[in-house]
This record gives sequence, C-alpha cells and structure tokens, in this order.
Amino acid sequence: MTTRDLPQDFHALYDPGARRARGTALTMSELPETVGHGRLAADVGDLQVDYDEATGLPNRVAGLSPSARLSTPSEGSAEDAVERFVAERADLWGLSPQDVEGIEIASVSGSRLRTAHLVQRVDGVEVFNSEVTAAITPSNEVVSVAGQFFPGAAAAAAASRTARGVDTPADEAIARATLDLTGVPYEASSFLPVEEAAGSNQTAGYRSYRFEGTATDARPPFERPVRLKDVMFPLGGGQFDPAYYLELWVKGFPAFAYVVDAVGEPDVLYRKNLRADAAFTYWVHNTGDAVCRPEDGPAPGSPHPTGAPDGFQASVIRQQPITIESLLPSDPWLPAGATTTEGNNCVAYADLSAPNGLGLGDVRGTVTGSSTFGHIYDHAQPASDPENLQASLAGMFFHVNWLHDRWYEAGFDEAAGNAQRDNFGRGGLDGDPIVAEGNDFSGTDNANMQTPADGASPRMQMFEFTSVSPLPSRTSNFEALITFHEMGHYITNRLVGNAAGLANRQGGAMGEGWGDFFAISMTSQSGDDFTSGAFPIGGWTDLTPTFKDNYYFSIRRYPYSVDMSKNPLTFRHISSGVVLPVGPPRNPNVGGGNNAVHNAGEVWCAALWEVFVNLVNSHGHADAERRMLEYVIGGLKLTPSMPTFTQARDGILSAVGALDPGDLPDVWRGFAKRGMGVGAVSPPSTSSSLAGVVEDFTTPGTLRGGTS
Repeated sequence: MTTRDLPQDFHALYDPGARRARGTALTMSELPETVGHGRLAADVGDLQVDYDEATGLPNRVAGLSPSARLSTPSEGSAEDAVERFVAERADLWGLSPQDVEGIEIASVSGSRLRTAHLVQRVDGVEVFNSEVTAAITPSNEVVSVAGQFFPGAAAAAAASRTARGVDTPADEAIARATLDLTGVPYEASSFLPVEEAAGSNQTAGYRSYRFEGTATDARPPFERPVRLKDVMFPLGGGQFDPAYYLELWVKGFPAFAYVVDAVGEPDVLYRKNLRADAAFTYWVHNTGDAVCRPEDGPAPGSPHPTGAPDGFQASVIRQQPITIESLLPSDPWLPAGATTTEGNNCVAYADLSAPNGLGLGDVRGTVTGSSTFGHIYDHAQPASDPENLQASLAGMFFHVNWLHDRWYEAGFDEAAGNAQRDNFGRGGLDGDPIVAEGNDFSGTDNANMQTPADGASPRMQMFEFTSVSPLPSRTSNFEALITFHEMGHYITNRLVGNAAGLANRQGGAMGEGWGDFFAISMTSQSGDDFTSGAFPIGGWTDLTPTFKDNYYFSIRRYPYSVDMSKNPLTFRHISSGVVLPVGPPRNPNVGGGNNAVHNAGEVWCAALWEVFVNLVNSHGHADAERRMLEYVIGGLKLTPSMPTFTQARDGILSAVGALDPGDLPDVWRGFAKRGMGVGAVSPPSTSSSLAGVVEDFTTPGTLRGGTS
C-alpha cells in the first residue's frame, strides 16, 4: 500500500466552496416547498417529503402512515405505474416535459416489494446521482420514492451543444484523475481504448481504456482497465457539466471512482474511495440448520457465555460437511465438474504476492476429490500453512455464496445490482462476480471491501492476523463475523446510489453499522439469549498478548445488546464531543471521536439490532430474520444518496409499511429506544462533526405501545 496520503472524498454539488466558486451556493431560505409537494400533500394528506440540502429538491417522498399511498391502483405493469407517477408529479422536482422524457426505468426488482430503478438521461447520457428507486405494491400503487431528479438538465444540454468550449478527450480525463490519486503524471496517450464484445456494460454506456507503460516504467501500473462513461454532472442552480465517470484500479492504491469535467480544464468534480476498511477474521464452520448457516467463526463465542468481560476464550469446533448446490433453484454456485473456487457469484483465491489479482504465486481453492472441498484446518499451524489456506478459501467461498443467496431471496437480485458473472438476462449489468482475495499480501490484521458500480467486480481483501503471537497466526478468510461485515459494505454501496451514494459521513457510518448488523444477525441462532446477551462483531482473530476480552468487545467500544447496561449508546452518541455514559464496561483499545465512522456506525447497528430482537420476540428467530432482511434490503433501496440516519430509518419504515404494516410498532419501538423516534432530527447530510442530533424516544401516536 502506498504511504502517500490518499485524497479525500469530494462531491462538487455538496461542497460549499465549489458551489460558491460557480455561483450556485444555496441558502436555507431558498428551500420552499415545491409546487408538486403541495399538490401531492393535498391528494395524499399524510405525506412526508425530505429535501436535499444541496439542491433544495425532494430526495425522499413517502406516506407517514402504513396505509398511505402516493398513487392510486392501476392496471398494466409496474413500469407503467411508475412512468405515470413521474409524468403526473413532475412538479415535485420542477421537471420540464423534456426532462421527463429522459427518465428511464432501468430495471424492476423483487417479488413482494417491487422496486423500480429509474435513471435520468439527456440524449442518452446519464445525469450523475439521478439514481431513483420507487416502491410499488402488487396493485401498482407507488409507496415511496427515494432519490432525486434534476430539473433543467435537458435545457442545459441543449445550451451546452451550441456554446461549449473545447472538449476534453477521455484519455486526458483519465490522466487527470490518475494524477489526482497517485501524485504521479501520466500521459493521456498511455491510455488506449479496449475493443470489447457487446454486453451489458456496453449497453449501459461504459467503455474501457488500458494503461500501456514502457518496459522501464516506474509509475504504478493498473490492475484493471479503466471503466468510463459519459455523464451530465449537476452543479446546482440549473448548471450541468458534461463529464466522465470513471473507475481507477491502480496498484498500491484503493479503487477510486472519479467524475472529471469533459469541457475545458479537466476539473475533478467527484472523488470516492471505493474501499471500506474493517478489522475481522473468518472461516466457515457450519451450524447445519435449515438454511446451512455458518457459525460465527472456527471457535464460536457469540453471544458471550457470561455477558461480562472476563477473558473468556472459545474452543475451536470441528468443520461440518455441507452438501449443497445453492440455496436458490437452478442457480448453482459452481458448474458441474469444477475443480476450483471460481463460480458465477464469487472467485476466491489467496492473493499471496504482488501484483493484485490472480497471478503467479497465488493459490486457487481446489478440490480434494470429486466435487469435494475437504481440506481440514489445523489450529496448531499458522494460517499460511498450505492445508489451512485451502480450508479457509473454501470457507470464504461458502460465505460469499451463502450471503448472495440469502440476500437474493430478500430482494438483492440482478436488477437491483448484485454481483454475478452472468445475470441470465434478468436485468442489471453482469460480468462482475465478487473477487475474494484471501490472506492478501497487502496487509495484516484487517480486511476491506472495494465496491465499484454495477458491472465491475467488487474486491474483498481478507488478511492474515499475526497479532495473536506467540500463537499461530489466524486468518480472516473464514470468520463469518468479518466476511459478513465486508460483504455488508458491498450490498449497501450497491443499493444506495449504485456505489456513489454513501459519500457523506453519516452514509459511511451507517455502512459500518449495516455491515456489523448483517454479521451479528445472520450468524445468530434461535437459542441465543436475545434479552441480555452480548454479541461482539468478532472474536477469534482479535486476541492479542495484552487483550483477552476479544470475545466480549471485539473491535468495537461495546458489544451489541438490547441490555443498556452492556451497550448504552443512543442517537446523540454519534456527535463529536458528547460524553459516553458512565458504568457499562468499555473497550480500552478503541478510541476516537463519536463521529468517526466506525464509532457512529455502532449507534446505527444498535438501533437495527433492537428492531431485529423485537421481531424475534414477536415471530420467532427464523421468520424474524426473513422479515428483517426484506425490510433492511428494501429500506436500502429506498434510501437516497448522501443519507442521514433518519432518512435511512424512514426507508426501512417505508419497506415495512409496504410489506407487513403489522410490524411497524416493533420497528418503531426499536428505533425509538435508541433515540431515533418519531421526532428525532439528524445532523445535516454533509456534517462531519455529526453535531445537531435531536433525540426522541417516542413512537407515532397511532402505533404507541411503549418504547422498550
């Protein structure tokens, strides 16, 4: 990994300095309700409309009550219903007829909660950040709309065609972005177009460029070709710049997405680090339950057996043979006769030596016999032992595929942007299986996930943990609490703004919280103590010579628990400077401000955990898990880009209202217990200090039944 300071995430639309320089700064006095807001409120009544602080336009529209609908039932298809709603309610966003003509339905996802994914285009060119998701009932009623359209794009494009300056070639834009990332100059002529076969990436407007250096070139090479497409970038105040969206995979650097101006001086308009770091470990040991659930690790210890930090260390368990094709009918993880861990959803291998990616010196997961991955892990040997490495690769491959199928059942399918080599004509962009790199050479005692937009493979890098010395090293490849967290970054980034939506501090924090939640909820079991149990986000890999409470705290300040004497965090504890409660034991190894993404993310996960436990109490573990996955994944689809905590909460509430309104009291009580009740107020979307939280511990009057 480079020692150079990485550039910070940047979005010109949300940066006050960039807005002032272009004369498009927005003040709060310029945020009146749109005409369409008032008209829709008159028709719907119980309406909630959230406004984007940078554009002054609605970015989330939904009914407040479970029965509220934004449109009436209609015949025909879901696509027809959504197109009719957008046309009839164009004044919500101030869209011209020409703007409306450019709004396309890219896909429709899901079965029970159907969601239509819409994108705004001008002359076939996508308007950046115009990813909008509408939820539709079986009767073709629109329930919720998350995201925003940008008025004036069509007129701006027409004006640009006649008045724009000299166009910036794509290769110059790539060179500019690469300089910004690496600090090293690259000639535009070094980036050559790649001739590609027709496919879904081409259909979406992407084209690729390869870097061609000299034999003695000392500059960092590229791990993948640069994927690029034309976009219109909104700058506020009706201004739009023709631009390029592109993704850089440079050796020694995290993957980055950029938007670079395509006219005149190639300014950087948007920059996002696609990697989400975290510190966990795994190998799949299986419970053998009805859904073949992985254990939380090779030495499972969650929930903590005593519920107190007493130095408990779990014992290792034996691996369980699980015979399975997949959890989904007709979608096998591997083709018949396969001999390595390379399937439609995941390519798993040990990336033991440079460069990044599968190459000389790296190790594929391999069978031990016909259709059998029978490698057994020896805990007396280090994680790098060849047999241990093979065992952990098989475990990692199992984890990725198991999550793929469980999330698919809950609504994260091809049309929603999941990662598959072949999408079987079901929508979305294919050619992007998860690349799972075990025992990655680039680091130790950590793990990360890098998630580009749909159509390019996410990359999960799992590291060997050496801090357990003098014990043999352990690996994060197969500890489910780590792999599940990392996979959580992939699903949340794909579902909110197609990898561009979680660019603000609250979005990044909730990304960490969602990852923690998937890890602890999807490894939980029906016999667990949900009333007072302490659920850490890791354990087996977090042991050090001086830290023995790894199974209680893991790498967070507190374990997750509905018992406030174990986890006291509420909404206000995301704000910098707020003092943490006195009393509950706290991890002595975790510091930093409340507003740090991992710390603030603990609060989001704590609230989701409260909701889940309420559902477990009402429905039992198996049904509660099914419901919660549908609600969280549906809520992610209904969460706008640059979200606040309360907007993400409301996305979940909209999903619950559309699917099973009877669960709304349980869901509201869960959020309210952690201070995100009906009157809660989030910090501004662009806040980095996360100051300004208003806590509320009440539920809506029609649902009020206590906040416990």
